[in-house]
Amino acid sequence: MYKYVIHPGNNSRLLIKPLMDQRGNWIEATESEAQDLRANFIWKPTVYPSRAYNQMEELFAKGFGVMIHNHLENNREITTKPGLVRSLRNFYQNCDPAIMAGYQVHDTIPTSFIITAQVEDMEYRQFHLRFNDLQNGYCNKERLPIKHCEKNMWLIKPAALNQGKGIEICWNLKEVKSILKSKPMHSVWLIQKYVERPLLFKGRKFDIRIWAFGTSKNDFFFYRHGYLRTSSSEYDTQATDNYIHLTNNCLQKYGENYGVHEKGNTLSFSDFQEYLNLEFPQYKINFWTHILPRIKDLMIDSFISGKKTMHRGKRNKVFELFGFDFLIDEDFRVWLIEVNTNPYLGIPNEYIEDLLPKMLDDLLSLIVDSHLPPKNPRKRTENDFELLYCEVGSIYSPDGTSKNLRQSYTSTLYPIQELTQVAMCRHRNEDDPHPPPAESTKPIVRDILQTVKEELELTIVQDISDFATICSRVMSRLNNWELMSEDQIIAGLQALQLLAGSNGTAAFVVYNHMPSIFNLCTSENIPEYIQSGVLEAVSIGCQDTKFRKEIVRLGISESLINYVLNPHTGKSVKEKALKAIIVISTHPTKKVYIPGETREHNWVRNKIINDGVLLCFYKLGHEAEDNSVKDEIKLHLQTEYGLADWDLQIAILDKYLEDKNISPPPLQGTTSLKINQETMQGKESDKKLPQILGDFKYLITTRDNIRLFCDARREEIKSKIERDKLKKQEENEEKLRQREEDDRNYLEKKQRAEEYVHKRYEEIRKQKIEELKKQKDVKSQEEKFDETRKALIIEKLKKTEELKRIQRIKVKKREEDEKRSEELKRKELEEKRKKVMEEWLKNKTDQERGKKMQEKIKREEEQSRRNAEMQLRKEEILIKLEEKKQKMKKIREEQKEKQKKEEAKLAEESSRIMLEKEDKVSLVQNLPPPRQISPNIRDFRMKKRKLFEKKKRKLISIPDQFLYDVYGSHPSKGPIPNYKEYSMMFS
Repeated sequence: MYKYVIHPGNNSRLLIKPLMDQRGNWIEATESEAQDLRANFIWKPTVYPSRAYNQMEELFAKGFGVMIHNHLENNREITTKPGLVRSLRNFYQNCDPAIMAGYQVHDTIPTSFIITAQVEDMEYRQFHLRFNDLQNGYCNKERLPIKHCEKNMWLIKPAALNQGKGIEICWNLKEVKSILKSKPMHSVWLIQKYVERPLLFKGRKFDIRIWAFGTSKNDFFFYRHGYLRTSSSEYDTQATDNYIHLTNNCLQKYGENYGVHEKGNTLSFSDFQEYLNLEFPQYKINFWTHILPRIKDLMIDSFISGKKTMHRGKRNKVFELFGFDFLIDEDFRVWLIEVNTNPYLGIPNEYIEDLLPKMLDDLLSLIVDSHLPPKNPRKRTENDFELLYCEVGSIYSPDGTSKNLRQSYTSTLYPIQELTQVAMCRHRNEDDPHPPPAESTKPIVRDILQTVKEELELTIVQDISDFATICSRVMSRLNNWELMSEDQIIAGLQALQLLAGSNGTAAFVVYNHMPSIFNLCTSENIPEYIQSGVLEAVSIGCQDTKFRKEIVRLGISESLINYVLNPHTGKSVKEKALKAIIVISTHPTKKVYIPGETREHNWVRNKIINDGVLLCFYKLGHEAEDNSVKDEIKLHLQTEYGLADWDLQIAILDKYLEDKNISPPPLQGTTSLKINQETMQGKESDKKLPQILGDFKYLITTRDNIRLFCDARREEIKSKIERDKLKKQEENEEKLRQREEDDRNYLEKKQRAEEYVHKRYEEIRKQKIEELKKQKDVKSQEEKFDETRKALIIEKLKKTEELKRIQRIKVKKREEDEKRSEELKRKELEEKRKKVMEEWLKNKTDQERGKKMQEKIKREEEQSRRNAEMQLRKEEILIKLEEKKQKMKKIREEQKEKQKKEEAKLAEESSRIMLEKEDKVSLVQNLPPPRQISPNIRDFRMKKRKLFEKKKRKLISIPDQFLYDVYGSHPSKGPIPNYKEYSMMFS
């Protein structure tokens, strides 16, 4: 039998327990088993801490069996309001189809800002600017249509609460500031634009609740049957009552009009479709074909945006039940409001009462029955959960392929084309008697540098698409430099550098501006100051991985090498080119592995080495006239390139020279490291090295020198490792010798101490025996009389002490009896109070409605059962008290017997002391002899040291003085300084 634990809360226990029992092979775990998590299925309202998940893993590893839990450990990535906004932002910024379609986060949810209370950060300034723009009647960044911004209403929502708790509505900026000022400092809040023109149901606002669940294997299902939650009062944007604007069941049930219009303020989709047919026959709107597909799209986006971070532990058999809330505006466009964990499972009416058990049964059949088949078959054969998304190998996919039912991002947001709205822009009220002048509506053309600076101030809440226009303007100006003045070109270069160092760097890659940047870098007809500025921007932009990879893929390495090594290149261009090539060849993740990013950097590293960048540094280190350049190159080689990179360069040169029919390399088999074969295959292996690096003779010489250097460095490292190994062995031998010497000294000291103790003990024993003999002979009758007198006095004192002890026991017993009587009185008062409370509850239940009479009878029966149990417990307690009294009497009698025995033992005390002393003497005499001392190993160690000193160091030829200057020491000049640094670099 499998065991389950269902924690109470949110009505889940009453619904799920019968479903588990119906399966026939499930029983409820005991309290101790529930505390130790020894159950195969656990349903809990809140997420377990990480240690509980680790405990589940340990139980699973020990063979406990399948363990299923109902929460993804990091579900807050989409189930909290800021987490949902952040996840969707990141998702749409990195989703290529969304970027190409211009789809943004505020096409899914209304405009939202994550605000920290009493902190005016960039996000708050963005909200402040957006609010003022809407207040003035225009905003070129607002995603909502203009009709939803007329009143400029905003919602302030707490970050981690649900059920409508803590939400406040604001109409002006003063209210927003006042509310945020009243909140705890650094608490997080979401300020969201209010959709002012929602679709109404008979004049009242409503939203849609749909259930869905996701698994630890990134499977995502949604339930086909949801429900509408309606407001109790007519909709009015001027009203401040939350019962009008918020439709949560947990909030509406406390309203005066709750259940007046619809029972439980809840409607089915069929009821909603009837209303659409009645109110909007001209549009022929169908909920299941026009609205539900858009709802599915938003649900899929929400789940995919957080799937990578919601379940980082990769634990099996974990799932999460979500409650998605949606709003429909008067143009039938769907807006995602929020995603809830532990959704409300209350039963407001008969429709939900019938729907909830079916939904939970379908959920358990997919989550539980697929892993632990039930003993009894299900009554229902169909399952109303639909698979929206899964990955390859999913158990829910019939053919094991991936699945994604998300529509194209280019699909319309409005199901009825004639109701399509445009994003907000400057507008004027037709009834305004003072229209603005015509020239005020013309777009203002600002300086491109100033535009870029202002645009970059808004990058926190902007997507890559926000940089599309400005990047195009900058590149257009630089491509048409011949038609521009020098001031305009310099401003364009500065703007390009600012964009390259900002979040908009990726826009150059996404919108295909990289070929233009490459042409500006490599064209010979462009002035030097333009090339210098573009190369500076390239150096800045190469901090971004995608930018760096794209610029290397286009083949900029050859041009940079030509600029650096060509003596005719201008000084400014040469410096910028050297800086760019150093930045490109820097490996940001050299010592840290970052999935995906490290692979990109390794590809860039292999590509530039194949293009000859490492040979360029080698040649610069030999031929550069400026010592500062040489020092810079040496430092860069030390920090960025190791033996593996030089081995790769040797392999590339071998392949290049072999393809050119040059003689095979003179040194063979010296490279022990494995070379990435991808760089030696395909088109890259056919690429020609820049001619400026030298002719074939120079390349052969360079290859041989590098190979000799690599072999020499490996010999040095090996010899250093051997020296360290011998040194460590000597240290271990010295420690062993010292330990043996300490053991020998300890045994000698112990032997001497034992001999001294034995000798001293014998002397003391003889002295005491002689003294006892003298005392026996000298003792007189008077002394004997004194002894008997002392014995009588001692006996009398003992009797008085015994009487005092008995008196104390009596006093203690009397105090215990008083406490017991007080406790009985207190319990009687408590019983009286309970009886009074019971009578009060009975009177109260009599006043309730007739429909609750049946519940009252059940409670009375339960109460009477509990009283009977209480009475039984009281009788058991009284019986135990009586037994305790009998035990106390027995204990007193036993104590008296013990006292008599102790008096009898006093006579034996002196004889026992003497026997113990004799036993100690015998123990000391029977000690084992000391361990034999091990032979001295000093002669053996001295012989090994002499043999080691006789070894002569093998002289190595000097293949290349420059490389030894770069990496520290000469092979023939002893050990390498700072060896730890070099060992880390070549490891």
